[in-house]
Amino acid sequence: MSPSWDFSVLGPLRIRRDGEVVPLRSAAQRVLLAVLLLRADRSVPAEELIEHLWGEHVTDNARARLQTHVMRLRRRLDDRRLIRTVPGGYSITPSVERFDLGRFHALRAAAARSEQHGDTAEELRLLGEALALWRGRPLADVSSRRPDWIETESLDELRLETVERRNELELARGNHHRVIDQLRTLVIEHPLRERFWAQLMLALHRSGQPAQALDTYQRASTVLETQLGVDPNTELRELHLKILTDSGERHAPRSVPARLPPAIADFTGRTREVARLGPLLESSGRTCTITGTAGVGKTTLAIHTAHLVRRSYPDGQLYLNLRGAERVPMSTAEALGRLLRGLGVVPESSGEVEELVELYRDRVANLRVLLVLDEVSDEEQVRPLLPNTTDSVALLTGRTPLAGLEAAHRVSLEVFPEREALSLLEGAVGEARVRAEAAAASEIVRLCGYLPLALRAATARLLARPHWRLRKLASRLSEESRRLDELNVSDLDVRARLASCYERLDEPRRRAFRLFALLRIPDFPRWVAAPLLARDRDTAEDVLETLVDERLVDCVGRDRLGQARYRVPELFGVLARELVAEADVREPFLRMFDLWWDLAARAARSLPRRVPLFEPLPRRHEPCNATLSGRLLRDPELWFEVEWPVLRAGVLQSAELGLHEQAHGLVIASAAYCDLRARFGDWERLNRVALGRVDARTEAILLQQRGVLHVRTHRYSEAESLLELSRNRFDALDDAEGAGHACRASGWSQQQQGRIASAREYYSLAAGYFEGAGQAGMCAETRRALLALE
Repeated sequence: MSPSWDFSVLGPLRIRRDGEVVPLRSAAQRVLLAVLLLRADRSVPAEELIEHLWGEHVTDNARARLQTHVMRLRRRLDDRRLIRTVPGGYSITPSVERFDLGRFHALRAAAARSEQHGDTAEELRLLGEALALWRGRPLADVSSRRPDWIETESLDELRLETVERRNELELARGNHHRVIDQLRTLVIEHPLRERFWAQLMLALHRSGQPAQALDTYQRASTVLETQLGVDPNTELRELHLKILTDSGERHAPRSVPARLPPAIADFTGRTREVARLGPLLESSGRTCTITGTAGVGKTTLAIHTAHLVRRSYPDGQLYLNLRGAERVPMSTAEALGRLLRGLGVVPESSGEVEELVELYRDRVANLRVLLVLDEVSDEEQVRPLLPNTTDSVALLTGRTPLAGLEAAHRVSLEVFPEREALSLLEGAVGEARVRAEAAAASEIVRLCGYLPLALRAATARLLARPHWRLRKLASRLSEESRRLDELNVSDLDVRARLASCYERLDEPRRRAFRLFALLRIPDFPRWVAAPLLARDRDTAEDVLETLVDERLVDCVGRDRLGQARYRVPELFGVLARELVAEADVREPFLRMFDLWWDLAARAARSLPRRVPLFEPLPRRHEPCNATLSGRLLRDPELWFEVEWPVLRAGVLQSAELGLHEQAHGLVIASAAYCDLRARFGDWERLNRVALGRVDARTEAILLQQRGVLHVRTHRYSEAESLLELSRNRFDALDDAEGAGHACRASGWSQQQQGRIASAREYYSLAAGYFEGAGQAGMCAETRRALLALE
């Protein structure tokens, strides 16, 4: 496979191969590569390369020396196809997307097209992205011997032209404050560039600083006269006159709405989300949405980001909670009325929604306003509230995906990673306190489900109890029945916030949520919904996806079988278990675990057997859908591997619910997999759970399997006792086939220990039992084992 190359010339020369930096220490090699990159996709004559390498000091063997340098450069890059030999010289063709200069030209061209279409917001974004590629003076660490290397000077000029156009767009959009500091630096670095002086004067004047603007003109005049002996150009003189006469360029002081909630002083984490939202809100003119479950920090992120960019919206910033999380969200008419009043317009109380929308859009059309709409219920509620021009921007938060909003930038917010959760805890109660009890701190954030609201409640509890050790709170949170009580501090009520999501559901979906939440398994595949809800597959999966939209269930990705996996968030599970007793779920869980049992039994029959184990018990109920089992069990071993955490947890929960038949079936069906993958610890624990309450025949099977397990772990004495006990149980039941399996396992145990005579005895007994039970296949297989001992 060809390597992936990244080249950077807009600053010091940088080369990366497959993401790794490739240092070039040879000055000649750096010059060669730099010249070729500046002329990418074109042939560079050998004579020109020689001039860059040696200037006027050219020797007779210069061409041979050039070939040697090219050879060494190819060898250093370890890619002979990268630099091509062409008639008369050499050439390189880097990927535009992975070459900063190529990307810079492409972005400028796209910005020019946006200018032609009148899309100044997109043009500004593209120019900003183009300028972000620059890291300093082009090829600052490459020294050419050619006296007139004009390519780098041309690039510098192109960058400055781009900066001028970017500044022009910022000023046109009212972003005066944003460009002032940069322009002050630019006039120092480029004192003879009159356009920068003019832009600085205009930015200062429009920001209400006419005295500073006039002083800037005097400085520009002094520089131009001192260094060039000329007066300022026409643009500067006319702007100076306008400022003096106050001809209208300066915006008169006026009252603008500033209704954002207070900035969050201890904002923690969300670095990636802030880095993405900030530039979008500053320049895109498009709607941005932040969605996520209750308490995940949507409002906090929105307010924090809004404060970061508020200076870009000189005509005001508005905030409105649309109460989408409540039973009765705010009506569109009420929201429009509030927004209009915030903009200084008092609508008629009898106005129709359509009239209010027209009035609102007329008012916003010529303004640059930042609109934060919190707790959006759905697209229908919010669509009439969105600005109708690209000069203003809306930042929305909501629990549902809001996927119907056209061309919106979307940020889906998840719970904190553990590190950010611990950072929030450290910021509130002190780093020393957290480090002193690191294990307890990790347990607290885990029990809070890494949910920001719950973490803030936990930190509030610790701040209110400075004498508490962290492990005391961790201990109290570990008691599930009181966890949500512990997370109710002042106005931080986690239970109430989570319950508001639940209360939005109709009763069928509430019941579905309770059932999913009561599953004590790590996660589950989509097909589980049908048996659990007693609905057809499509209907049940639609209900599940509705709960995903409402953020009561998370889709956590796909497994190696290609199945989507789902999980109820930690604290929602706690809430659900408060709402329903586990006894109420016995029937739906019986249906579901029956299906797991059937799938496990079908998969187990296809696994290779290395030891004498019983065939899995068949289910006594309707078998698994053939289409489902065929799709899932194409690779039975992989199916077991993927679903093992679920099967293991399912045995424990089915036993707790008194679904002993299902627990036994799952344990017996899983034995072959546990043996195949040497999961001896799991096998022993689950076997012990299943033996807790069994009928006589199931007990005999489980004893036989436990005996085989002990043979596999070289505990032969215990194995012989268990297998003998299993055989006696089968004899008492007059079950010759079962006794045959027990004897065959005893023979295998003796064989493993090198006791061949005893092994023959047990294999002979087993063959007799199988023959008496009419099991001709097992009888023949046992006799073959017997013959193998001869």
